[in-house]
Amino acid sequence: MGGDWQASSLQKSEVRALAAQPDDPNQLYAGDQQGQIWNSSDGGSHWQARGAKLASGSAIQSLAFDVAGKNLYAATAQGLFSSSDYGRNWQNLTGQATSLPQTSYTALAFDDVRSQHIFVGTATQGVYVSGDNGKTWKRVGSDLPPSIQIKQLAYDLTSRQLWAATSAGVYRSDNQGESWINLTSSLPGDLQTNVVMPAPVGGGKPGLIYLGTNKGTFQSVDNGAHWEQGRSPIPGLQISSILVDFRQQQTSVPIYIGTNIGPLRSDDEGQTWRSIASGWPKGLPAYTMALGGKEYATLFVASRDAVYQYPGTNGGFGVDRLLPILSAVVLFGLLYWFLQRKQKRRGAPDKER
Repeated sequence: MGGDWQASSLQKSEVRALAAQPDDPNQLYAGDQQGQIWNSSDGGSHWQARGAKLASGSAIQSLAFDVAGKNLYAATAQGLFSSSDYGRNWQNLTGQATSLPQTSYTALAFDDVRSQHIFVGTATQGVYVSGDNGKTWKRVGSDLPPSIQIKQLAYDLTSRQLWAATSAGVYRSDNQGESWINLTSSLPGDLQTNVVMPAPVGGGKPGLIYLGTNKGTFQSVDNGAHWEQGRSPIPGLQISSILVDFRQQQTSVPIYIGTNIGPLRSDDEGQTWRSIASGWPKGLPAYTMALGGKEYATLFVASRDAVYQYPGTNGGFGVDRLLPILSAVVLFGLLYWFLQRKQKRRGAPDKER
């Protein structure tokens, strides 16, 4: 990639969820804290509100397409919703008919083989699974701690394992969520687990797992049995999201993380980290990320004030870059005008004689 970060036209919307349409990544979707779904049909250049707000302005906490790419799901603070017309109209999936409770939904994951299987995480009631595209649901994982908060879910197709970052640490299920294994024994006791991501999701090494916490990143090379903390400067950072670059078909797949100081990238499986490009506002947090646009060539990152994209469509010459140049041009123009005027004044008496 070339160029710099650029703020998109989607600004001041407090976006916390991003998704690209699988069969057309130029179609992008964003969900904000007020329950509004936004859509861009031109790879992020322009955004517009899509449909009415969900659940009376309930925060959208996760947004994702199913395996077929036909149904869009929104996990919100007041329920779970699905749309079969790309966000124009929504169906509330909670209620007695579906056995899905009216509660706060926080996470989504899908089984790539059993395409009708959907996993959802909640703020206080654990994990639910549907085997029929969301028509009916059942609660799974009775061995999870009561009132556990599911912060994020990830499904590893290669091992058929479901991972969960929770308020009680990191868990793994080897049987579609029916039972869970607590994998926090080798982690610090005061750690807050925010996000977990198996590297094979993006074509990385089997058994390699990334963990984002309030104390930086941790990696496991043995499927979560043991963890190693990422190197400096990561240990002091709050990690809110992890994205495996599925476009790269190589041994070491690039990894992106959203942190409280912005997005970072690693090309050596999380051992060292660097900024991705210039132009990211200093100290601005990065909340969630998605690859989209033509051939998935653009990285989109939601922050506090806007959705940013890299590389920017202006080739790195945004307003912030042009202002210093314009100021210099104006300054030299005024100086030239002043010198020319002064020279004319000096020459005026000679003409009178």
